[in-house]
Amino acid sequence: MKTSKSTLTVARLALRAARDALPDYAHCKSPRKFTQPQLLACLILKEHLRLDYRGMHVRLAEWSDLRNVLGLQRVPHFTTLCAASQRLLRKPAADNMLASILALCRRGKLLRPRTKMAAIDSTGLESRHVSDYFTRRCGRHKAHRKRRYPKLSAVCDTANHLILGAVIDRGPKLDHAEDEQTLCEAWRQQPFATLLADAGYECERFHSVCRDDLGIRSIIPTTQRGRPRRDGKPRPVNGHYRKLMQRHFPKTTYGQRWQIECVFSMLKRNTGSSLRARRYHSQTREIRARILTHNLMILLRIWMFYTEHGCPYLSSR
Repeated sequence: MKTSKSTLTVARLALRAARDALPDYAHCKSPRKFTQPQLLACLILKEHLRLDYRGMHVRLAEWSDLRNVLGLQRVPHFTTLCAASQRLLRKPAADNMLASILALCRRGKLLRPRTKMAAIDSTGLESRHVSDYFTRRCGRHKAHRKRRYPKLSAVCDTANHLILGAVIDRGPKLDHAEDEQTLCEAWRQQPFATLLADAGYECERFHSVCRDDLGIRSIIPTTQRGRPRRDGKPRPVNGHYRKLMQRHFPKTTYGQRWQIECVFSMLKRNTGSSLRARRYHSQTREIRARILTHNLMILLRIWMFYTEHGCPYLSSR
């Protein structure tokens, strides 16, 4: 799925989604200089343009068309944007914004009421601009050896590359540590029929949660665990669903699991693989903003098509 690179269109659609997700002001006695949707749209544009808070302040001061799209009468200071990120990118507000974006996707016929196939996986992000590989190979940066890194576990729609839910944690950590939480986060936003996962999620417990509790068809390859037998024969596989995957594994359907790898590649290419924030909670908020930016950039392609041809679902406000 292609993404849009138009900054003004990103700003226009981010402002609309934020208006559906958040009230204009958090308190009746707010200063009312800027609305919450305006500030959240600025934070999304910051990730879209790969800027820091000071850079976003300068870009808004120099770009009058962007201020007109956002409806800004004055330019927010970079400290205002920093304080807004601590409020508007918390998990409840970010979940509401994600739900608003997915609702726009359903109106634009980009997302079905029930997703046919989804995929789950995790990836690591760089906490510094110096990569981990360069840190290991270069002797000058041995003091910056990164033993922990931000880890993103996500579920995506394989048909359109939209991120349906995500959990942010610290790595290195096994994938099954966040499997149920990631599954519930995505299921709360969008139901789906089939879930594809690699061998890192393979266990009878996760199969039971998907199939028995939620009615999702889980497709995960069965792995051989433990030491090999002395006679050379494979070890027996325990569990009803693990045996089912070993006997009847749908290879053709499982071939779509790589779509989640494509989503992670798009996320890192469009918004960057290294984070600007240094503290854990700031990094978590920055990753949430990048997820929202990724979904908006996909939605913009459909938005521009329906705007040209006239769609009553997207053009009405």
